[in-house]
Amino acid sequence: MLLLERNRAVMVERLVEAAWGEQPPMTAATQVRKIVADLRRRLPGGAGLIVTDGAGYRAVVQDTQTDLGLFDLRVRQAREAEDAAGVIEHLTAALSLWRGPALAGIDSPVVRAAVAVLDERRIAAADQLMETRLELGAARELVADLRALLDEHPLRETTRGQLMLALYRSGRQADALRVYEEGRRLLADELGIDPGPELMQLHERILRNEPELDTAVHAPQETAVPQALPYDMTDFVGRVDEQRRISEFVGGRAGRGLMIVAVDGMAGVGKTSLLVHMAHRLADGFPDGQFYVDLLGYAVDRKPMDPVEALGTVLRQAGVPRDQLPDDLSARAVLWRMRTAGRRIMVLLDNVVDSAQVRALLPGSSDGLVMITSRSRLTGLDGTLSLSLAPPPEEEGLELVLGILGDDRVAREPEAARDLVTACDRLPLAIRIACTRLHNRERWTIRYLVDRLRDEERKMSELAVGDRSVAAAIGLSYDALEPGHQRVFRLLGLVPATEVDVHAVAALADMALGRAESVLEDLLDVRLVVQLAQGRYGLHDLVHSLARSLVGRVEPPGLRTMAVHRLLDYQLCAAGAAADLLVHRRARPRPRYLYPPAQLPRLRTRNDAVTWFDAECGGLLAAVRGAAADELHEHVCHLSEALHPYLRLRGRMTDMLWVHEQALESARATGDRTLEGRVLHRLATPHWHFGRLGQARECADQALAIAVEDGDVVLRRAAEAAIGKLLNEFGRFTEALPYHRAAAEDGHRLDVSCEVAVLVDYASAQAAVHDFTAARLTLDSALRLAKDSASPGDEGIVLARYADVCRREGSLDEAGELGSYASALLRYLANQAQAAWAANLIGRVHYDRGELDVALERHDRARRLAEDTGFRVEIARALDGAARVLADRSDTGGAAERWRIALRHFEEMGVPEAAVVRQGLAAVS
Repeated sequence: MLLLERNRAVMVERLVEAAWGEQPPMTAATQVRKIVADLRRRLPGGAGLIVTDGAGYRAVVQDTQTDLGLFDLRVRQAREAEDAAGVIEHLTAALSLWRGPALAGIDSPVVRAAVAVLDERRIAAADQLMETRLELGAARELVADLRALLDEHPLRETTRGQLMLALYRSGRQADALRVYEEGRRLLADELGIDPGPELMQLHERILRNEPELDTAVHAPQETAVPQALPYDMTDFVGRVDEQRRISEFVGGRAGRGLMIVAVDGMAGVGKTSLLVHMAHRLADGFPDGQFYVDLLGYAVDRKPMDPVEALGTVLRQAGVPRDQLPDDLSARAVLWRMRTAGRRIMVLLDNVVDSAQVRALLPGSSDGLVMITSRSRLTGLDGTLSLSLAPPPEEEGLELVLGILGDDRVAREPEAARDLVTACDRLPLAIRIACTRLHNRERWTIRYLVDRLRDEERKMSELAVGDRSVAAAIGLSYDALEPGHQRVFRLLGLVPATEVDVHAVAALADMALGRAESVLEDLLDVRLVVQLAQGRYGLHDLVHSLARSLVGRVEPPGLRTMAVHRLLDYQLCAAGAAADLLVHRRARPRPRYLYPPAQLPRLRTRNDAVTWFDAECGGLLAAVRGAAADELHEHVCHLSEALHPYLRLRGRMTDMLWVHEQALESARATGDRTLEGRVLHRLATPHWHFGRLGQARECADQALAIAVEDGDVVLRRAAEAAIGKLLNEFGRFTEALPYHRAAAEDGHRLDVSCEVAVLVDYASAQAAVHDFTAARLTLDSALRLAKDSASPGDEGIVLARYADVCRREGSLDEAGELGSYASALLRYLANQAQAAWAANLIGRVHYDRGELDVALERHDRARRLAEDTGFRVEIARALDGAARVLADRSDTGGAAERWRIALRHFEEMGVPEAAVVRQGLAAVS
């Protein structure tokens, strides 16, 4: 407050009101005096800076010591300037002092009133600057600045009139009339009034195409240094690395030839904002002029500017009168090079289509800088620093939200602010539009707008304000495509995921693989897709939303359905082929394909299949969700079957549970009992994994009943194997043996890994009833199968169980050797759940051998692996094993802590190991 009222006394009562509002504390005046005394001590020369003046205080400062003082000084100098160039220079300097909202973060009636006055003074200076530049004929260059100013103050008629006039003088009469109509509607909606007489009169004059509106008083520009850069955003944030690279490039190349910086990226990613900001930062290094041209590469209603017209723009900025401009391209290019030869100038070329559009605009200066924005990456300009912009990180997006909405509003809803950045896909244009809407609607919470943005049907319409919208910005790239490319882009809206590979697009669009790749590369060039890896592409969420909107409006329902079927048939066929490589001798029903894919990815090895699934799993899960929503039930069931071995391998049991629950609903919707039985058998796996043993048993029993009813031998043996495993967990080994025996006798009907697992579980039951000879014979058979499967992990699993059988038999030396060998092989095991199971078995071997350190390490490792995937029974066994070691070491506290947790798990699962743990817990308690 003292600086706002610099060199004038401010009463203590007013300082109290400014700090605490209408309800100050009883000690407010005393606190003010203490604060003043503290400031005097802390500030250099504080005693002379803040002086007592009657019943208040006064800040004694010069105009040049504060931003506000400098601002006022520059505004006065502008009023006293003898020519337009001086007015522009001083007002530009004055406005550059603003870095965001005045006094942000301070809220009281006194401060709000002061802020309103300051803001009005800033806007008045901006109005005068715009008016002066308009009179100098800089209409086209002013459009972007005026739009930004109008977005801040949409009800300000002076700014709206200036924008209308700038658009009209730029040959955009329709846009000028549209700006008026938007203002008329806004005034009616917000205030219930019509535009003022001056704005209405300007509207009428534009309608009549009055020649006087084109008249601008041109200053003698030959003597003025061109300063045509757009207004730098005061709330620009981020892009630190890009700013550093540009600064280093310009600093390192100065005096060594023309410097070119080209920035490319998708619509709305902030290319122009970055380069305008950098242009202002670097302007002092180019004192002979700063030029700007919007080449309209992606304009709504105009063709890209040709080089002849663009040269006319920069030559007029350089001071060449309109009537002295040559007519042809070569003459204008020569004149431009002559005008710029030997000068340190900067040229900013915005919205460039390709290199051909800018070559003639390269100046004759060997010490100049050209900066270019384009949606496509430009080639053919030697020595260029090329930067591709992606949406900035979340933190930079949040900084932008803070800069526009202010600290107070964001502090009230910090999580909602982050969610807003995410909902805008971190795209700066989307964030700016969203924040502008919030800025103009003070009663809206940030959360309210976030919730509106989550409605997919109206998301794009929410990201629009005035004549700016995300859909329009991205849509300009779409509009520039040829019809075949537009169709492919629309069809991408049918893909439920935001990542896709070229094979999927070929199937989706019913085109050859090479053609699909060519189209995707063209979409990449205009930044409608991004390349994630060779042959693999992604869409930003907002681009994907536009594609979904377009495909729903343009493509007939029948064609959309066919495209979805083609995509699902491809995904199902490719996933099945990959699953065949993961599981040797995989038995599965063959789906019926309406549209068999012409070409699948070339997968030759198990590693190829794992890599393919790693990339595609998210898309396949989304395909399941989409197929379920479209009631394509057979696709849901068969996709869940193809995903099962991969999800088991990676320990993604949460995904497995969800997929199979979806598949069970679909199987029952089809009435196909065979499908239902197979899904129930698979669903038992995640239930068992998460310790829901009763639900797992129920699924296995139902699967067995369906298998017996249908005479499905493969399903019957698989279900019997699952029941045998669950009976093992419940300690009912004698009851489990017939199930294991039946499954083992027909094990050759199952896939190899499944048959190995059947034999391993069978041996466990045999050992539990002390039939160690039979257990060894069973494991010998399992070992031969595992070696034939070419999977070292399978062999390690068998040897881990073999070591456990030897331990139970009392052959501890043999158990130790087998455990060591199993540990070496298990390094190749990708399945974390199986690795946890094996680590617990081997840990128990080391414990019985008295190797307590190794035993504890094994059980701790088992616990980490099991916790990563939620493998409940092995979490409990790892805790039990570790507790045994700690109890033997007399660490009764550590043992009791682990046994208590293990007991809770075992009791909730209903397994007999709970009794053993109770005994151990009682012993250490």
